[in-house]
Amino acid sequence: MEGSQRLQILLLFVVFSQAHSVPYDVHWLSGSQTIDRDISSTKQNIDIYCYRGTSKNILALWLTAKFHIRIKNDEFSQYFGSSPAEVYKEYTEDSYGWSVVSPFHKRTYRTVAIDLFNTTCMAINTKHRHSIELQIIRVDIWRVLLMFLGACTVFSSRALSGNPVFFYLCGVLVGVSASFMVLVYYISRLLPRKTLTYGVLIGGWTVGVYIFQQVWENIRNILLTHQTYLFWYTLVVGFISFLVCYRVGPPRNQRSKNLVMWTLQGIGVLMMFFSSEYQEASTAVVAVCLTVKYFPQSVLNSVYGYWRRKFPPKPRLLTSEEYYEEGARETKQALESLRKYCSSPDCAQWRIMLQLNDSKRFASFVEGDSHLSDEEILDYESYAFSTEPRRKPVANSTRIAPLDISDDDDITDDEI
Repeated sequence: MEGSQRLQILLLFVVFSQAHSVPYDVHWLSGSQTIDRDISSTKQNIDIYCYRGTSKNILALWLTAKFHIRIKNDEFSQYFGSSPAEVYKEYTEDSYGWSVVSPFHKRTYRTVAIDLFNTTCMAINTKHRHSIELQIIRVDIWRVLLMFLGACTVFSSRALSGNPVFFYLCGVLVGVSASFMVLVYYISRLLPRKTLTYGVLIGGWTVGVYIFQQVWENIRNILLTHQTYLFWYTLVVGFISFLVCYRVGPPRNQRSKNLVMWTLQGIGVLMMFFSSEYQEASTAVVAVCLTVKYFPQSVLNSVYGYWRRKFPPKPRLLTSEEYYEEGARETKQALESLRKYCSSPDCAQWRIMLQLNDSKRFASFVEGDSHLSDEEILDYESYAFSTEPRRKPVANSTRIAPLDISDDDDITDDEI
């Protein structure tokens, strides 16, 4: 009797535990973490990997989170959702219905971008060993570079709109890209349209995806195996595009330049906006850039002038060495200016020489000799040596202007 009661209690415990168990294993990942899973042949549960997300702050401006999947074969399928229950629901619906694994999912190494600020879950349905890595990049250099290039495009849009080099580069790029599109168009006209249409109608979207994958693989193989022909094709088409742009010439009309400028600014704004998943912060960056770009310069000048008047800078006194260096520099410049004036046709040299006591000294000065005699230099050096200990800083330097000798006043040798 006691043995039967124990058996009943054990059966009730087993039934109760199975009723409350979930048919999937949830692995919560946080930070840079890697999980290796070795799946046994008797495993029935599905593995679900979840990322809780992070809070919105300024540190998440250039943050990037990715799932790296490594598996040795292509026998796996993926399911995504915002919760483990949602992922398991998608898995059960796919398991009991007609499903075809997309050819694009058959990769031994895959990178999946996930939402930063919301919970993201992913399930891997496979019977083989695999590893899941959560990679957290605090400062994604590509996001920083994209935002920087967007800001540079906005601020330099006016200069680029009238730059001939930029015009030719864009013309060559557009010409090469357009030539590829024209080539693909003419190749598509050679394909049998009815056969492709009937195949897509009968086989569904998987046939279209398969055809697109085959075409893409063939194009990729052609680009890899015929790089020489691709190089010469790009070179010839780029040269033809350059000739066309050279014949047309850069835009000269101001309205055309405005259209180019606005287009560049729109491209820069989009680059800055999509450079971060924290779209509120990227929108604020765009608003700040546009405000700085179009802020009136007159207002800045008024604010700067008011600040200088309210808080004038403290004048710095010159040292004795700086004072005499500036005096020598300004004296030399003034003498050179005077010498040029005396040599110019505007100066009446003969009339000036008649008014001077020593005209020979004036002529030597005009020809490039020193304006001081040996005795005057000796007297100055003696005076400077005797007064050097008593030199003090001065408020500002002495400015020596050229002498005005255009009038009829008498000019002595000392004034020269």
